[in-house]
Amino acid sequence: MLDLPLDRGVLERATGVLLGQALGDALGVPYEFAAPPGPDDLPELRGGGLGPYAPGEWSDDTQMTACVARVALGGGGLRSEEELDAIAEGFLAWRTGGASDVGVQTAAVLDRSVGLPGRPADRLRAAAWQVYADTGRAAGNGALMRTAVVGLVALDDRSATAVAARAVAELTHADPLAAESCVLWSEAVRRAVVERRLDLRGGLDLLAPERAAAWSAWIDDAERDVPAADLTANGFTVIAVQAAWHVLHDLPSRPAEDEVVARLAAAIRIGGDTDTVAAIAGGLLGGFLGAWTIPRELLRQVHGWPGLDARRLGGWARVIAQGGPGRPGAQTCPLCGVRGVPTPRYPDHVCAWCSIWVTDEDGRPVELSNVSLSGGYTGRYLDGSPASAEVVSGRVWIGGEPLRAGEARFGGIVVQRPEEER
Repeated sequence: MLDLPLDRGVLERATGVLLGQALGDALGVPYEFAAPPGPDDLPELRGGGLGPYAPGEWSDDTQMTACVARVALGGGGLRSEEELDAIAEGFLAWRTGGASDVGVQTAAVLDRSVGLPGRPADRLRAAAWQVYADTGRAAGNGALMRTAVVGLVALDDRSATAVAARAVAELTHADPLAAESCVLWSEAVRRAVVERRLDLRGGLDLLAPERAAAWSAWIDDAERDVPAADLTANGFTVIAVQAAWHVLHDLPSRPAEDEVVARLAAAIRIGGDTDTVAAIAGGLLGGFLGAWTIPRELLRQVHGWPGLDARRLGGWARVIAQGGPGRPGAQTCPLCGVRGVPTPRYPDHVCAWCSIWVTDEDGRPVELSNVSLSGGYTGRYLDGSPASAEVVSGRVWIGGEPLRAGEARFGGIVVQRPEEER
């Protein structure tokens, strides 16, 4: 486990992993197996799709990722059978209590596992092998679409990341190609977060030599201007990797301001399983560029099962990246639980991530800022108009929870729980 608290840049990029995935997923929803946006059009958060989904709602890609992330919050690294059992139970509960759209292969595995003997993870793996034996086709993109979060569970250990990626993939996908795609993508996410480097080949040595050679050739093809592979056939995990990498591999070292949306739009324009390809690409893109590069006006609309919004999903990513909840006695954000630098004067202040989601008493987003060097602060709505008298007096809300805001002694604005609640 890395020493904590994490470097701010690492934490920002880790936050971007789940947010980039969720935004790509929600943007791709309306175009899944339908006409994609034209070359001069940008995708819109208008919902619909195969769900149907509300505008800004993510689909099964991020829903299944949430099942993995809930277990990863514990900090165990997703390598024990107990954790894999918990993920399996989460998938099964999601199948009957939250799934709005399920891939054919994943649905077959989850449904067939019901009634099989053994522990939950054993039942899923057995069902996955049965589906593979019966059909010979078990390399769909359903494991790859949920693997980005695995890249956060062991930021200082590439071997542990690969073990976790393979183990989580094999719960539902028995074809080795599926696990290999997850190993490569999870390692690329880990490396993007830790090193701020895009490198899909960096995980080839984690595969068997003969498998690494095959994947190297597929990566080479994805980097061509016009790949030989039909990228629209991206229900297959190899093609899904190629499609996502095709739109990311040439990212410049200094991306443009609108790079996130532009790259997600390029992923969606490929067509086919648009939400999944954009979700896969978005996880790595967010891990490379960081959460602050993702347009806030879009993130405010993104939400989905199990009752999460972008603020809470980003908080999950931060806690997972730090290796789980803060140890007893550590100063942690009272809203998301991420560990921060101890600040005795403000022992219960919310972290920088949570504080950007401040609203007024009616839930309208507010931006807080210092008035001048002489002291004081003010609040404004996103349209530039003055915030309510409640906000100016120091009463603010995040996620409906009442908090107090004021000018911090060390500069900036501090948001914390009211003194009587500490």
